[in-house]
Amino acid sequence: MNKNMNDYDLITALQSSKTRGKAIKELYKEFPKIKANICSSGGSRQDAEEVFNDALLLLIEKVQEDNFQLTSKLSSFLYGINRFLWMNELRKKKKSVSLEWENTMILTHDSLEYDSEKEEKIQLIEKALGLITSKCKELFTLFYFKKERMAEIAKSLDFKSVNSAKTQKYKCMEQLNKVVSQQLKKA
Repeated sequence: MNKNMNDYDLITALQSSKTRGKAIKELYKEFPKIKANICSSGGSRQDAEEVFNDALLLLIEKVQEDNFQLTSKLSSFLYGINRFLWMNELRKKKKSVSLEWENTMILTHDSLEYDSEKEEKIQLIEKALGLITSKCKELFTLFYFKKERMAEIAKSLDFKSVNSAKTQKYKCMEQLNKVVSQQLKKA
């Protein structure tokens, strides 16, 4: 998450009103990732800011509890809270006027936890993405994160046709799968 403060330092800083500002500043380094996720699922920058700020408040409340135990990285925990809050926000927007109990979520300690196994997989994929060609990274970014159509990708990456772009995407996926398989063998 950051190079200056480890998770223990951040939690300790969040627990004290004197050092909380420094910890919050460090945690704000996570905002671009959260914003990208929220914006890619139909939210705006303002939505991202509101959700992130609410998540920070929840995190601060959680670390104040005597029985608080961090079972994952703090950044993963914060990400989990943000994801939970954003999913609730999306549900509210799609909700009809009548409130149905099955659509209501209760915030519990377990629902805020982030799966450490999932975190390991994400780290493995991030590492693998660092080992593939820059052209593949760019193609994946345009297709998966910016949600561009293959015709737009073909044009922006100078492929001769849409089919060439599709073929390259397939080759890039094979390259990524190979790197992930090699990483799994090492682990």
